[in-house]
Amino acid sequence: MKTRLLLVALFAASAHAAAPEASPATAPAAPALKAVFVEPDSSEGAEVRRIGDNAINRLAFTMVNELNVAVAKGGFEGAVDVAHFKNLPMTGGRIVGLPQISAVKHTSFRLRNPANAPDAADALALDRVQHALAANYDAPKVLVQRIDAPGAAPEWRVYRPLGAMPMCLKCHGDPAEQTPALRAKLNATYPTDNATGFRLGEWRGFLRVTVDLAPPPASKPAAKKI
Repeated sequence: MKTRLLLVALFAASAHAAAPEASPATAPAAPALKAVFVEPDSSEGAEVRRIGDNAINRLAFTMVNELNVAVAKGGFEGAVDVAHFKNLPMTGGRIVGLPQISAVKHTSFRLRNPANAPDAADALALDRVQHALAANYDAPKVLVQRIDAPGAAPEWRVYRPLGAMPMCLKCHGDPAEQTPALRAKLNATYPTDNATGFRLGEWRGFLRVTVDLAPPPASKPAAKKI
């Protein structure tokens, strides 16, 4: 309980610190945000976990297939351009083919792409795993998080920790073992890359989906031909 309260407090402080400064006479204070972790198998979290797990499984399967195709065509340097779910198609604010998923993110404290930097709620999840590993506990298999803001529906997130698999190490392992062509590609694409040097099985971040429990927007019927 103390740990969860501390994490909630850290989130609130971080969200407040990140808000832009404004004159008291011209802008109200940013609304307080609160993030809590919900037991994945509880009555509140089970459905969110089910939706999130199914989506993550599909996304991971798709990514592995795309990487295998890219490697076969252009080596691992060719796979750099298809990794990390770039430009997933969306319609009505939902991922195409995943109507209850409104966002997908691969985040870590050791970033390759600055666009994947953790927000305050992501950082709480990353801290939770980091603290568990530092205390010699196993990383949780999944985290379910609810973010509350005044006057808004809760935002639900499902996080799955990612371990460094053999294929991952081709681009995220020891840079000295990478080919000159791959190093050149990574340096050109991600000049601030900090996501190398991982060992096999080492935790390297999260795949996170945002679950929207509201029904997806109804698709417009196709126009009739005259």
